[in-house]
Amino acid sequence: MNRRDFLNTTASGLVGLLMPNFVQAESGLFVPEGINDAGDPTPMSLKRKHNHRNYERVRVPQLGYNHIVDEMKMTGVDLSDIDGPRGKIERALRWRNVTDAVASRYGMSSRRLLGMICVESEGDPTQPNGSGDGGAGLIHMQPLMAHAYGLKMITNSKKLRDFAQGRKLKRAIEMFNGDLKDLVTVDERFHPIKNVDAAARMVCDHYQKSHNWNKALERYAGRGEYPKNVGGYVKRMADSAYMRKLTGEFNERNARFQINGKPLTFDNYVKTFHELNRNYGIDDYKKLGKLTVE
Repeated sequence: MNRRDFLNTTASGLVGLLMPNFVQAESGLFVPEGINDAGDPTPMSLKRKHNHRNYERVRVPQLGYNHIVDEMKMTGVDLSDIDGPRGKIERALRWRNVTDAVASRYGMSSRRLLGMICVESEGDPTQPNGSGDGGAGLIHMQPLMAHAYGLKMITNSKKLRDFAQGRKLKRAIEMFNGDLKDLVTVDERFHPIKNVDAAARMVCDHYQKSHNWNKALERYAGRGEYPKNVGGYVKRMADSAYMRKLTGEFNERNARFQINGKPLTFDNYVKTFHELNRNYGIDDYKKLGKLTVE
């Protein structure tokens, strides 16, 4: 079974704070000072001097593909419809250990990165922009931005939109039958860790200009509605009742599916993918130094 089929098993039909000193988060909710509802720290003082960093100049992690963990047969896993929010969240959370590691390195929200994955690729790293304009990755990056943040691409494009590159990406996906371990050799945006790292660095650069995550997201995508769309997924993933229901329904649908001789639960499903991410260097990435955004 190839990696793309593994990633895209689809379906018919993932999981209180006391209130001492609290501030208003971007969602309008009041949360303890030092953390917001997206899960990242809020600046204790926006008036203090910040040490800004040029994240374009941060070296791309030297990672590739190294077989450590065998892929398991997942044909028949019943996921929610990919066109709905639950289906996107189920698929995005397969990369949570990647977003956790990247968020920890840069001092930002893992949920926000997951929300971007939901909006951009629906959790499928082999799914390019539907318009065919050259955007690719778990968090889509256009050629111009990928070049600026050091990612090697299938063509040496510096265009914001490049339909010729988009056609080459499509042909590569078809040629390798969507196998991710092969696609990472032709364009680094397919590499889940390199892609999320580069996208996070770009968001950090934008954040430094306004110290507002929503404005940073808007500048990332160039679309005014983008922060709201991402935020909708962030709120769902932060809602324990929503996640319990999502998890419970997944477990019910897959009660007869066995993995390692045990019924497949959503927790085990996600852990299986997290182990597979070791093949892409997640263990080495976690050893990299912190470059916290200010």
